[in-house]
Amino acid sequence: MMSVNGPDQLLRAVLPPALEVLTAWSIAETEADPSVFRHAMNRALGDAAATPDPQRGLAQMMFGLSSLSGILLDELAAVTGRSRSEVLHGVHLRYLGPDRGPSR
Repeated sequence: MMSVNGPDQLLRAVLPPALEVLTAWSIAETEADPSVFRHAMNRALGDAAATPDPQRGLAQMMFGLSSLSGILLDELAAVTGRSRSEVLHGVHLRYLGPDRGPSR
């Protein structure tokens, strides 16, 4: 069981797998090889599920991915001079808008 002494320690514990998955996504997209992402995701999920408390391990992985998303959203908003809501709206339109079909 993971024991943490505050939010910074928790983030240091859960962000590495999230960063690995995000990096694999980027590599897979650049190299047009989705197997890179699938391999990283399967390994991260397998590691989370292999903990003494699999539900907690998977919840920590989800928390890590969510935290990383928030951090990147804040960075993107700061760099572009836009608000978080403007950035989220742009992401929604680009990736989830009505003219976007399901990923294949």
